[in-house]
Amino acid sequence: MTPASPVAHRLPVLGCVLLGAAALALSACGGGGDGSGGASTAAKPAAKAPERRARQAGTGGGGCRDEVGGFIKAMTRLRSNLAVGLSYEQYAAEMHGVRAAYGKVPVQQLTIDCLYATGAPGEKALNQYVDAANAWGECLAETGCTTASIERALQHRWRVASHYLSEALQRPPA
Repeated sequence: MTPASPVAHRLPVLGCVLLGAAALALSACGGGGDGSGGASTAAKPAAKAPERRARQAGTGGGGCRDEVGGFIKAMTRLRSNLAVGLSYEQYAAEMHGVRAAYGKVPVQQLTIDCLYATGAPGEKALNQYVDAANAWGECLAETGCTTASIERALQHRWRVASHYLSEALQRPPA
């Protein structure tokens, strides 16, 4: 019997949006007349009204942390549960919860700062958790493959995911 994989593929939505938003931002900069082609303008954060800065930092209503907070919180819960140990079925259930939280992120409403600081590392963490889920599920479907035989690879993916998750938690948007 083949176990159902909790995730069939990696999820690049935020990354695609980040690249698309960056392309739009760079194309909107135009030529700066300083010979840089506008690159120096793109590298500097735009001046923001105080209320917008507060909202993006999560101190006002609807900030970046509010918009991606459920997704990040779901992965933080998964990381904590991995520390105490999970069966494949428990891991799959946790991954369904993380995917549901990911699906609720209002990607089109995120600022570039939020995408860069929180969304991109959060998505990289998710992709590592997805890869681990897929590897574990594939192992269980193979005759002779044991969880013990792939534990090192799973632990590596979970460590990398934890690193990205910590990055998402520590880098407040500017």
